[in-house]
Amino acid sequence: MKSIGNIIESYETGQVSLFEISETYTYNFFDPNQKTRVKVSFITGFEECRVYTKAGTSLTALKKLKGQTTFPIVFDLSGKRLDRVATETVVANLIYDNSFNCHGFTFLNKKYWFLLDQAKLDLLVAENGYLPCTKSNLKEGGICIYYNHQNQLIHSAKVIDGIIQSKFGINPIITRGEQEIIVKYDGLSLDISRTKYFNLT
Repeated sequence: MKSIGNIIESYETGQVSLFEISETYTYNFFDPNQKTRVKVSFITGFEECRVYTKAGTSLTALKKLKGQTTFPIVFDLSGKRLDRVATETVVANLIYDNSFNCHGFTFLNKKYWFLLDQAKLDLLVAENGYLPCTKSNLKEGGICIYYNHQNQLIHSAKVIDGIIQSKFGINPIITRGEQEIIVKYDGLSLDISRTKYFNLT
């Protein structure tokens, strides 16, 4: 991406939008001897920003607004919303970081939540100077793009300090090594055989 040193070149549009990020958790929220599975929708305020490929094409990235701008809503797995007390109990036990996602980690230096699909990836590869490679030939700054069995793009990672690293969704976890990615995304039908690897030229 266009940058000055490690600072991503961007334009803040002033346009604000609400974005929903969902995650499922299994934890002993209500009983220390029994784990409960819940779904949490994080409604978050973001400012829409423009970031640019090295060729100058504009793309939208989401910059989290400062202050208390995230509102978690908790549901059971049938879709029923939990009451206020139960919601507060769940939220008190959550640790999350929705300032950037895996694609913001890979392409935008951990500064933005970035929505990536195949068309955007093709553009980034073409205009940022990425070349396909094998996993064994990955270099520092190289990227990994992961797909599920339906060939949908679901995750990305980057080689930092010689290790494939990525951010695990809304969680604050930074995975280290591809095996950890495979374990974390097992429930999303990750198909490691479809993975694409690229180095920067």
